[in-house]
Amino acid sequence: MTAEIEARIEQIASVIEQLDDPKVPRNIRKGAKDTVENWLKNKNKQLDVRISITQANLEELYEDPNIPMEFGTLILQINTALEQMLTELLS
Repeated sequence: MTAEIEARIEQIASVIEQLDDPKVPRNIRKGAKDTVENWLKNKNKQLDVRISITQANLEELYEDPNIPMEFGTLILQINTALEQMLTELLS
């Protein structure tokens, strides 16, 4: 199960990398990149913690008033997928 979740995490990380777009403000791009590197892909931390912190960080980015709408929608979709993974992990 963990290998399957790690594969899904890699997919989600590649989706988050779509935020690295010139239309997205620099602080949001940096926040997304840091979240992926420091939390989502950090195998030194527990899986549930990695997912939870990633969700919290993305939520903060989503609340930034300067985020373009289509990228805000993308963050909501990512957080929904992360929530599903967390539910599977903890059940």
